[in-house]
Amino acid sequence: MDASKKEQVALFRFGLIFPLLDDRLKHGDITRLANQICEREHDIPFSGKKTVSMPTIYNWLNAYRRNRNIEDLYPKDRSDKGCRRRISSETEQALLVFRQQHPECKITTLVRMAEKQGIFLPSEVVDMTLIYRIFRNQRAKGKVPGDKDMRRLEMEHVNQVWYLDAMVGPKVYVGQGKERRLVVSKLFAIIDDKSRLVPYARFYRDETSESLLDCLWGAFNARGLPRQCHTDNGAAMRDERIKLGCAALEVNFTHSRPYTPTGKAKVERYFSTVRMQFLPTLGDNPLELYELNQRWLEYLDEYNGRYHAGIGMSPIQCYLGEIEAVRPAPPDLPRLFRKRVYRTVSKARTVSLDSVLLEVPLGYSGRKLELRYNTISDVEAFYDGESLGLLRPVDFHANSRAHRMKGVQQ
Repeated sequence: MDASKKEQVALFRFGLIFPLLDDRLKHGDITRLANQICEREHDIPFSGKKTVSMPTIYNWLNAYRRNRNIEDLYPKDRSDKGCRRRISSETEQALLVFRQQHPECKITTLVRMAEKQGIFLPSEVVDMTLIYRIFRNQRAKGKVPGDKDMRRLEMEHVNQVWYLDAMVGPKVYVGQGKERRLVVSKLFAIIDDKSRLVPYARFYRDETSESLLDCLWGAFNARGLPRQCHTDNGAAMRDERIKLGCAALEVNFTHSRPYTPTGKAKVERYFSTVRMQFLPTLGDNPLELYELNQRWLEYLDEYNGRYHAGIGMSPIQCYLGEIEAVRPAPPDLPRLFRKRVYRTVSKARTVSLDSVLLEVPLGYSGRKLELRYNTISDVEAFYDGESLGLLRPVDFHANSRAHRMKGVQQ
């Protein structure tokens, strides 16, 4: 499995064990929550399975707790890679069909009959524990889920769940001189479930992951870290940098199921308020983007300080009532949200990134490195999870002088 797939698997595992990381939970509470996780079906990346066992949940939980590092949840390469597994997927399917043909037989009898009929390959190991698991998983797949629970809810604490979304804003002018043009702005906004406080919201020139990250960092710095941030499935929201960065902060970044807008109804309701109360005050003539945000900040301060009938006080009063429990954001947030790419080092000890050649330390020719960066000037290289430091662009003139000097010494 390549590194990008391992990241996706690790993020899935982190999302699954995230509710169990709350230090306030007692052992019985952790067991209860773990049972609930095991009872549900999940879309497990790169796997045909739909359920996770209790020992697996605890293995992932203990692995993460050791260093609080998302990379400890990466799947390990199989020790038998390149060898035949105990039972192939073809044999598994043949067994399931054979079971349908003989539903009255005990499983032990069924396995003996399958051996006689040559369903198992000569090189396969007949493991009864594995066979029982195959049939158990097949029975679980046949269960029909009940109706969806659509009850209204509210979180117990502030910063427990934030909702993030974007809406289409008014047309604005961006750029200077010949670059000045008219674009449709996008409003990124975050709202806290319990207090209805808007930690951060701004109008941007586009709906990209860079705009979303700016909004997230502004919210984290202004109002601390939430336990969970929930959003939809837009392209910007699916950026791997956001999921990995939030995981490093122990913020569970989750997505609504497709075609289920009720998952973030509070932020949708807030956008309705913005359309009714704020947008009509702007007039018909387009503003500069910075002018729009100046007016917006005045409205946002007024909204957060205004009485909210749903909570019986203003959002800022509700938030400040639990300010002592808010987790502050660490400094240098952009470092946690860097892009991650993989490059193989050439024989000349270089890697190419965005058409720029970067020099790699000695000893890594032919090896695949992970590069983490925000801009081409701060590219940090990693090999097997250990940092090799920042990479600098190749200085061809300096290299030519070094080779000439080496030749003279010889």
